Amino acid sequence: MIQRIQSVHMVLAIISAALLFVFPVSWFYGSENTLEFFVFQLREHLPQAKPLVSGFFLIPLLVFTVALILLPLICITQFKKLQFQYKIMRINMLLSVLLIGALLLFYINTLEKLTLTKADYDFGAFLPIFVLIFSFLAMRGIKSDIKLLRSVDRIR
Repeated sequence: MIQRIQSVHMVLAIISAALLFVFPVSWFYGSENTLEFFVFQLREHLPQAKPLVSGFFLIPLLVFTVALILLPLICITQFKKLQFQYKIMRINMLLSVLLIGALLLFYINTLEKLTLTKADYDFGAFLPIFVLIFSFLAMRGIKSDIKLLRSVDRIR
């Protein structure tokens, strides 16, 4: 049911996660490489540069991002199962925290060492934080619905 506020928050979390495929996470300007880092690819901007990592390097980020899109989508369709929605949104929050940690602690650090430069963060680096915030707001709305249903059950 899209008229519930937590459904709107879930849609905003889906949009925020989907925008990770559009906006780069960071740029690396090196003397031998100029990289644009997305969650699904490393785009090289110098024509003679050698690839720094294999294609399998970014698969965990891709899996996390697709999960961040699919979990709220599943949650919206299960609007009658509030406890299930609450658990799914908790998992979504955990995945967004793991994505933030993986991006900042592993991937950016590894690419900085490979290119011997510092990362210039772009808008995509902040999108997992938006996913986390919208997931928290959706979880809070689901929790208020659970409390409301319990109070109505007590009155009967």
